[in-house]
Amino acid sequence: MVCGDFNEILYGYEKKSGLPREEVRMEAFRKVLEECNLSDMGFIGNWFTWERGNLPETNIQERLDKGVANEEWFHLFPKFQLQHLPHTFSDHCPLLVKSEEENIEKTYKSFKFEAWWVLDDSFFSEVKKIWEHSERDLLSKLDSMKRGLKRWASQVHYNRKERKKMLTSRLAMLLEAERDDENLADLIDTKIKLNFEIDKDERYWEQRARVNWLKFGDKNTAFFHKQATQKRQRNLIR
Repeated sequence: MVCGDFNEILYGYEKKSGLPREEVRMEAFRKVLEECNLSDMGFIGNWFTWERGNLPETNIQERLDKGVANEEWFHLFPKFQLQHLPHTFSDHCPLLVKSEEENIEKTYKSFKFEAWWVLDDSFFSEVKKIWEHSERDLLSKLDSMKRGLKRWASQVHYNRKERKKMLTSRLAMLLEAERDDENLADLIDTKIKLNFEIDKDERYWEQRARVNWLKFGDKNTAFFHKQATQKRQRNLIR
């Protein structure tokens, strides 16, 4: 199989606008492919692979890039696809060759319980609501539970992201204000709420990364207090 820019077209209809290609050159190109036992692989997507000109009167389109293969290759990959992909910077579009037909059926990810779910205040009430409103059959209840928790988690994840933005903005404003009883109370309350949201994120990544640093968190916890105390004791000269 050969795939790339041949700077030539096979037939006159593979060019739109501009000076027409010479029939002698196109015939020579077809003859070379025939002598090499190569055939055009076809394509899906836009018919042209090269374009130049930003005005209607100067715009030219051609199918310069193509894939060719021999009979042996066609037999090895009978369900192949060659796709013309969108392009932005180059005059030429990239070509994507798939050896098998793309499975257009929607694939569903397997259900996985997330550790951060139990940290959300609405989790247990959501579980109870889904369970009570689902069918009596146990398998149906479990399927309803999986679908319901996926929808709930997606909404909660979005709400948490927006809540973190709001709390971070509020914390910055409180830090700039003059300190008084009310300000300090709000400051502590905002920090606690923001740390709680951050803790949910750490649970999320802990479940994926499985490393101790993410497990204990990059924050001022008892774990780091203990580590610092042990290090100070080791370094103490008596």
